[in-house]
Amino acid sequence: MAEVLSQSQIDELLNGLSTGDVSIQELEENEKRIKEYDFRSPKKITKETIRLLKGIYENYCRMLTSRLTSMLRLMCDVTVEQVEESIYHEYNNALEDYVLMGLINVKYPDNETSDSQILMEMSRPLSFVIIDRLLGGIGEEYGYIRDYTDIELSLLSNVLNQLVILMGTTWENTLNIETELEKVETNSRFIQSINYNDTVVIIILNVVLNELSGKITLCIPSNIIDEILKGANIYSKNISKKVNIEEQKTAIMNSLKSSYLTITGVLGSTQATLKDILSIKPGDLIVLDRKINSNVDIKVDNEKWFEGKWGTRKNKGVIKINKTIY
Repeated sequence: MAEVLSQSQIDELLNGLSTGDVSIQELEENEKRIKEYDFRSPKKITKETIRLLKGIYENYCRMLTSRLTSMLRLMCDVTVEQVEESIYHEYNNALEDYVLMGLINVKYPDNETSDSQILMEMSRPLSFVIIDRLLGGIGEEYGYIRDYTDIELSLLSNVLNQLVILMGTTWENTLNIETELEKVETNSRFIQSINYNDTVVIIILNVVLNELSGKITLCIPSNIIDEILKGANIYSKNISKKVNIEEQKTAIMNSLKSSYLTITGVLGSTQATLKDILSIKPGDLIVLDRKINSNVDIKVDNEKWFEGKWGTRKNKGVIKINKTIY
């Protein structure tokens, strides 16, 4: 319950303000800061996920810095400026009429392609600096507002394609996905791959190129993030299961290796009647079903595992293994 001031306390406070003993700034600093929260559209992306995305795209920035520097032969620096959750229609409404927007397909390890797409938007000043440099200029800023020509779109599509390929490699430590540039759009109102009320994560990358600053903005739908994180969890669980199974197999085999088994060498076999068997005497010959140069069967606990040749060594019978059966 809020504290109610008495009349004397009110008078004392007013006197303090009039004499200057109490300032309004001090009163505002002493007030409890309240953060607004909209229960009609609660946050769907956790802080842990935001931190994970920031770490992934900080690594992506380092790769972009190297690629743009080598491509344009200018000193380039790319950093993550902001990672925040938003609603797609709020992001879309804030875009300019003329945009350079790449639509990126995401392919998961099971070769399924995501229903939604990642959007990559390059700011107009940055795009014209890149065009100027690719066409042999020094990378000057272009001050006029106009749409892109077909030649400029072709050049920028090639640049975006290289940046998109790098994006897939930054996710390798989380999940091995592939990113592919489907097309380049110059009117954001025509993009239909993301629902208007979908939750998205907006990642703003600040690009400093030839002492000029520009932005690359990524719009990632929440369902793509959920699928990637779910796939990463399943993949890590499968890996741990495989490791556990292999460890169990190794332990079982180690325990079985100390077991004793009976090994038997079979020279051959034949059939005889009971009458013949009862009449066998010392000195009689038993004709086997194999020739003298045939291999000898070697059985392990009555199961045939090897074949070999019979011989002697140091006055003992031996069998030289010639073939493995099991």
